[in-house]
Amino acid sequence: MLSEAADSTLRKMRIPAAQHNRPLSPLVSSSRPVRHDKRSMDLSKRQLVALATGILLSTALPGAASAGAGTPVGNSAGEPRFSYAEAIRETVYVEAPVDGDRDGRNDRIVADIIRPKETGSGLKVPVIFQASPYFAPEAGSSAQAHDRRYRPGPKDDYKDPEDDGVPTRFPEYYDNYFVPRGYAVVQVDMPGTRYSEGCATVDGKEVILGVKAALDWLDGRAKATDKAGRQVEATWDTGRVGMVGRSHRGILANMVATMDVPNLKTIVPIATFGSWYPYLRTGGLPRFVDYPRWTARADGNTSKLDPQRCAAIYDEIPAQTDEENGTYTSWFAERDYHAAAAKIKASVFMVHGLNDWNVTPDTGLDWWKAVSTAGVPSRLMLTEKAHVDPIDSHRTHWLPQIHRWLDHWLLGIDNGIMKEPKVQVERTPDRWETYGSWPVANATKKLWLNGMSETLPPGARYASIDEKYEQRESDIVSDPERQSSTRLALLGRPLTEDLRISGTAEVSLTVKASASGTPLSAFLVDYGTDSYTIADEDTYSTGIKETTGSECIGRGTSSDTGCYPVYEHDVQTRPFEIVSKVTIDTENRETFLQDVPVRPDTFYTYKLKLKPDDYVFRSGHRLGLVVAGTNCTIMEVPGTDWCSYAPEPGNEPWPRTVFDVDISKSFITLPVVVK
Repeated sequence: MLSEAADSTLRKMRIPAAQHNRPLSPLVSSSRPVRHDKRSMDLSKRQLVALATGILLSTALPGAASAGAGTPVGNSAGEPRFSYAEAIRETVYVEAPVDGDRDGRNDRIVADIIRPKETGSGLKVPVIFQASPYFAPEAGSSAQAHDRRYRPGPKDDYKDPEDDGVPTRFPEYYDNYFVPRGYAVVQVDMPGTRYSEGCATVDGKEVILGVKAALDWLDGRAKATDKAGRQVEATWDTGRVGMVGRSHRGILANMVATMDVPNLKTIVPIATFGSWYPYLRTGGLPRFVDYPRWTARADGNTSKLDPQRCAAIYDEIPAQTDEENGTYTSWFAERDYHAAAAKIKASVFMVHGLNDWNVTPDTGLDWWKAVSTAGVPSRLMLTEKAHVDPIDSHRTHWLPQIHRWLDHWLLGIDNGIMKEPKVQVERTPDRWETYGSWPVANATKKLWLNGMSETLPPGARYASIDEKYEQRESDIVSDPERQSSTRLALLGRPLTEDLRISGTAEVSLTVKASASGTPLSAFLVDYGTDSYTIADEDTYSTGIKETTGSECIGRGTSSDTGCYPVYEHDVQTRPFEIVSKVTIDTENRETFLQDVPVRPDTFYTYKLKLKPDDYVFRSGHRLGLVVAGTNCTIMEVPGTDWCSYAPEPGNEPWPRTVFDVDISKSFITLPVVVK
């Protein structure tokens, strides 16, 4: 289950109704020609003329003013022409072709819709589509249910806060901004959550097919009814859908895009992945105790039907996921879509934070590699931040881009966005560099750990590392010249010029371990006092912090204002930056399919791939490589209560291990960008 809260998901702010008269700034409309697919030709002649000039039908209806006292945010790609206040809001129940909860009948999946009033009298519009497990709060009183690392907190993050079955609030800004500009927004309760039937089986096939059913209904390939049981058809839909979202919402988009969904024309996955194994495991180690089942239960506990109806299904998960050893089983293979990426036909605009400690860069950029190999039209934005939406971290940079992207792929407007560079990398806050591909062309640079130099000094050197279960990563890497028995810190000479890496560094460690099946960690560190973006897992910081005031992104009502907090970059001066890291299970050095025991009298060579990055080490700084055993920051170490103390004697999660490192045979290879 992905954290929707550790980085302050957009929270809609209640604004008194008397303040709902502040208009948006006037916007300039486009005059680009439009291309339409076969289904969009169902538009009336008047609508085609309007779309061809880039001007949506004007309504000048009451209630079309922006809500709230914040600063309006706009974009020149299209002027708001439709009333948000008078938009049609409805709920439909789509029949999925699966019985995920095993009750003997096909699951009904709930879709809440907001669309311009004019779609009730013939206007056809494209759809911005989201599916999510987070549209309702988790029931129960478990500590994790209220832990901001895992679940959304504020009630304002949820649909239908009155819980009366009539949607009055649509989470995030897509409805406020795009409905007045001639789009519909459809938000689907993921199977097993809120009012959707089925079970939340961590994106098993029945979940993905349930989400896909809602897309099929939009295109006339599935049936749906309203609350009264009357059949409903999406006669207002042009047949062009864009699936968007951060975290789990974007992951569902990735997975659905690998299926044959003709009306899915683009996806915008933000902070996502294409395989659950590297998210739920770290190098073969369970990331958290019983995490796959807990994820399913937490999502399922949002159900308004009967959360207990899926209890037996959730209890099957530990055996299916090999909780004891953390190996790659058929359960994970079902949730691994990397190979299926070759089937993607929709365009992809992917965003990921290079400091994302929730959905780590390796999981996201492995998906980028799969998408790039598929050859679909694609774009990539890499930020310095953690698990945040760019509408929070880079609002003025992001909003025009997603607007133009959706206008191009859903309205057919030739606005030049596909002629722009394919890749954007945030080098420092709000300073962007562009490239034609990622990673950028590089050459391998090999540094021996003995001296952290390209030339291996003569003589063998060995170092020993003692296990420490409750050791946080910031403590492991700090003060590298301090003597410590629980880590090995190796430093290079001060750099005489900037050094940029782009891609994946790899550490080759020749190590003997006194016990089998214990964690082994490595960190690539930039040592040099400087200003760094603060996006750290130790402190759950995300690279941004909330300031005063708010901005209205589009239009709103008293219950759905469209106004959001304003954030600024969180930059601080400190003596080092963890650039990349990795932790593995020593028994998974060869494969994740099974454990291969370690002999205590034998040296093994471990190939540790660090998280991919695009980073510049500044002149005068020093490269550091730090090796340790357990890194309790990135995994739940039993008995330590999230690194707070050591396990009680006799309750250690694995044997207290001593690692002997042969430094003379160990090295790191860096993907260095040649000037």
